[in-house]
Amino acid sequence: VVICSESMMSPSTIAFVALAASVAVVTAFANLESQEIRDEHFEVVNDEFGGLHLKVLRNVQTSESVSIIYDFGGRIEDIRLLSKRTGKLKSVIWTHNRNATAVRENDSWRGQILLPYANRVNKGIYEFQKKFYRLPIADFQLHHAMHGLLFNRTLTVVEQGLAPSGGAFVVLGYNFTGEDLGYPFLLGVELSYTLLSDGFYFMVNVRNMMERDPLPFLVGWHPYFLVSDVSKAIVMFDNSTLWNHVDVTNNSNVYTDLIPTGLTHLWDNFTRGTPIGGTMTNPTFYDDESKATLPAEFYGNIRTKIFDPVTGDTTVFTQDGFSFPFVHVFTGGVGRWGVQAVAVEPMSGMADCFNNMNNLIVLNGLESWRGTFDVTLAG
Repeated sequence: VVICSESMMSPSTIAFVALAASVAVVTAFANLESQEIRDEHFEVVNDEFGGLHLKVLRNVQTSESVSIIYDFGGRIEDIRLLSKRTGKLKSVIWTHNRNATAVRENDSWRGQILLPYANRVNKGIYEFQKKFYRLPIADFQLHHAMHGLLFNRTLTVVEQGLAPSGGAFVVLGYNFTGEDLGYPFLLGVELSYTLLSDGFYFMVNVRNMMERDPLPFLVGWHPYFLVSDVSKAIVMFDNSTLWNHVDVTNNSNVYTDLIPTGLTHLWDNFTRGTPIGGTMTNPTFYDDESKATLPAEFYGNIRTKIFDPVTGDTTVFTQDGFSFPFVHVFTGGVGRWGVQAVAVEPMSGMADCFNNMNNLIVLNGLESWRGTFDVTLAG
């Protein structure tokens, strides 16, 4: 079981963990879906579009907010934070623009929490405890299982509230009951979303609900961070560690099945501080996974910065190194959907780790696991 110690956390993260930490067992509280709560500083309110229901965390004084669709996967639909440069609200991630059809079609996975697996599982087939399992295919071009089973599930509002020191949070829960194709395991999940005065904080708690049997899982998130021009944007990995590129079939992110070969090589594409490159309509294409090389105790949190030179804003994405040692960068949103955004995705394990076992998390009976990440804006 991997747990991030408090000595590795920032003060804001420690406050967040103290506020939101709980075991991953779903307990229904009466009518929390319909309830709202507020004081003069923060509020948790309800929203709805196209039959989808959201919990909105809002800073009343600054209008900063985080919106979560709890009845379609618990996806983080919108993050709005104050720009440190202009003092104005900035939309940080690509949203569905209140288009419920686009949410349900889920062609881009934007904002989705990826559970109980993320990235790809080769042809949807894996072996665990000497048994073979077949997951549903979601990548119909390459015929892989992809990005988990949580995306269209209705989650329970387990808890919501306000912090005396300033903040709003909501906790959503879901239990995998063993009835899913290819995943016959009892996995309890709690997702904690918190808005504090300095940004958005997230924690995932999972627990093996079986007393004796082990289970495998992988966790990720699929945000697209908005920029003015992807080709000019700079994605800067944390320079407190070296980075391994995860090599895939044919050593190409285009002519490939995107399944890791087992080989890696050191690379510095995202540590040099150079623009992504290409043009506004055809930026350099990345669909590449990287892994931090140093043990987590040497660096604690991993910080990735997305700098927009057009606006001068920097989005800082922080993931705890124990739980999320991988970062996947995808720049194909311009060509596929016409959106100027860069996907920077935290992953707890390597693509296809259900087969290659690289950082696959295995929980024995009643064991738990926790991971955190946060989003802030820098000056």
